[in-house]
Parts: sequence; structure tokens; C-alpha cells
Amino acid sequence: MEVMARGSVLFIAALAVGWPDWVSADAAVGQPAAPAPSWAKSVEVVNDGAPVMLAPDGSSRRRGTVGAGTRLGFTRRVFGEGCSTGVWYETSDELFICGGHVQPSPEPPGLKRDELTGRSARLPQRYAFVRFDGTRAYAHPSDYFRSDYSEALGKGYGIVITGEQVYEGVEFIRTRRYLWIERGSVHFVDGSAFTGVKLRRGKPLDVAWVSPKPAKLFETPNGRVRKRLDRHAAVHIQSSQGAWSKLAGGGWMRTANLARAVRVEPPEGVGPTDRWIDIDIDQQILVAYEGPRPTFATLVSTGRNSKQSETPVGVFQIWVKLQYSDMDDIERTDVDKNYSIQDVPWVQFFKGSYGFHAAFWHNDFGRRRSHGCINLSPADARYLFQFSQPVLPPGWNAILPMPEDRPTTVQVRAKD
Repeated sequence: MEVMARGSVLFIAALAVGWPDWVSADAAVGQPAAPAPSWAKSVEVVNDGAPVMLAPDGSSRRRGTVGAGTRLGFTRRVFGEGCSTGVWYETSDELFICGGHVQPSPEPPGLKRDELTGRSARLPQRYAFVRFDGTRAYAHPSDYFRSDYSEALGKGYGIVITGEQVYEGVEFIRTRRYLWIERGSVHFVDGSAFTGVKLRRGKPLDVAWVSPKPAKLFETPNGRVRKRLDRHAAVHIQSSQGAWSKLAGGGWMRTANLARAVRVEPPEGVGPTDRWIDIDIDQQILVAYEGPRPTFATLVSTGRNSKQSETPVGVFQIWVKLQYSDMDDIERTDVDKNYSIQDVPWVQFFKGSYGFHAAFWHNDFGRRRSHGCINLSPADARYLFQFSQPVLPPGWNAILPMPEDRPTTVQVRAKD
């Protein structure tokens, strides 16, 4: 009994501070810890962006991060390093999350209802842009009447809206950072309705878009004008004869008025079923492939044609996928105007901070206009996010691909 009592004391101490100095840390790492309460069916993440690791060690490789409120299935608790509690939970996916980031839950594994979901089907949250330079944000609506503001926002800054309230007759909106702004100081956005084209198996890659401005559809080359097609209208090309292209549905258009997708061979190392993405900077077109087969094509906006904003050319692999990412250049002093946008959705970086993401602030796809990333319409960004490997698990807000995931290859090309 005395041995058991002493052992119990040591065991409890290990839960609180790790393990005694005279116990080998190497021996303790990965060893079973006290079980979770019998009623616990999952562990709920309490710290947003909690890291999930490959081993019960804070210095091991990170697999991704999980959003607050997500409930994860688990199999056991083990000792480990780099965790404030000294104990890690092994998840049902054989990954590890520090006990300091979670709490036992009687609920089954699942997702917390996202109260920030946008009213628009295009975007996952409600977004707005600041109308006026120096717009003030307050810790509470009452501070508005005392001019006691927490920060001032620049014109064009993008924010996520989580609520609205009328206080003393004044309408306010609440940001995701729990600051209040007078409603009239912002304008809400839904994002572009533009979407790309899904390509059917066995069909040729014959899609093109009217770009960069509305164009005429002729009965014959230089013949009678049948109608005018709006910019971004998708057409299918039957054949091209120099300056003219014949459409599959009848009629002719000037080739110069069309941005056409062109099929290319997979880069070296891409397998027959691997997913990969080709970006033609000259045409501002993206085509997604499975092996040699094109499956989706759309217009994009790559970096501006300047040394500071060029999109890098080459063959890369997506190295991280993020459900959301803040984007800004507020530390730069060499630009006339800074930008800052909260929670840009469906981000996939393939070289450093260059990547794909939704752009809900413009409808200029088919033209260069970004700071170097590849802008997609909201619908296209969501599609590409779900298309690329690996898939982001539900409730996670980031995942880092591993070799066994067959990470999606990205080829960015341009004429010399």
C-alpha cells in the first residue's frame, strides 16, 4: 500500500509538471498517462489554432492546426515534451495534441456551429471594407460618444463582421476582433459571381473566355454581327484560323478577344493519377489536372507586371493549406497605399508566401492585378481548395502536406 500511495503521488505530480528529475524523460515520453474521465467521448479544442503533431513532442513535425470548438476523437493520453501539462492526447488519426489546448467533452467528435458563417453562399463569413481613412474602432459602442477609440483603420481595409447592434440610436457592426465600428463607415461585399468550367471526361480542352472586354460574335469572319458577348462569357472553340476562331455553337470571334485554355503535359514527377495545377500567366488561365486529364479551367489574376509584384515562375508543390489567413503589407513604407484584409479564405501557398486564395474585392479575373499571389473568384478558390491534396479535415484551419499525401504540384509558366 505504501508503494502504491507513493506511486500515485508521483503519477499526479507527473500530470502537473511532467515527471521527477530522477525519472528518465526518454522513458516517460510516449508512456501512458492517467486516462481521461470515463464520460469523455472526445476532446474539445479550447485554443484556436491548436497545433496537431506527429509525435507527443512540441519539437516534432506539425501536421496542422485545429479551430476552437472542434471536438476530436482520441484513444489515450500519453506523457510527452513541449506541452504545458506534460500530457498529450493521441487522436483517432494517430496524431497528438497537447492537453493544454483541449478539454474532455461528453459530446461525440464533431464541429462547433460556426456563428460567423456568412449570409452569402459565396463566402464563408461576412466581409466588409472600410470606407474612410482613419475610421475609428471602439472597444464598446458607448466609447463612440466619448471619442475613446482603440484603433483607427485605413480606407479599404477588409474586416470580418460578427454582429450588429443599435446603441443610443447609432448602428454599429462588430468585427471578429471584438471591436465596434459605426455601420456607415463600411460597405459589405459578396464577392464575384464568376466561376470556371468543369471539364467532362473524354471532351477536348476547348474552353475560352471573352477577355479583356466585351466582344462581338460574327456570322462569318468580318460578316454580320450576331450579338455581343460580355466579358468573362465562356465559349467553346471548334477551330482557330489565324485571327479568327470558330465557335462550337456557331459563329466566329476574333482570336485576340479570347483567352483560351491550352492543354499541356504534366511536369516531371507527376503520376498518372496525381492532381496538379497549371497557370498560364500570359493568358491568365488556370487548368487543374488529374494526371494528363484536364478537369477544371478558369480565369485568374496573377501578380502585376512589376518586379515587386510578379508571380514566381516554375514548378512547385503546395506546402500548406489554410482555411483563412490575414493578409497585409502595413509594415511597408515604400508604397503609396497599404492594404490589410482579415481572414482571406481558402489559401494555398506553394512558394513561401505566394499562393492561391479567394479575392472577393474585385471581379477583374483575366487581368494581372495582385501583389504576387494568384487571385481566384470565391467559388473557384473553394473548388481548388477541395481539389488539391491533401484534403483539410473538418474543423481544422490548416494542414501541412506530407510526401505520402502526394502534395499537389503547381506549374506557373510564361513566355520568355
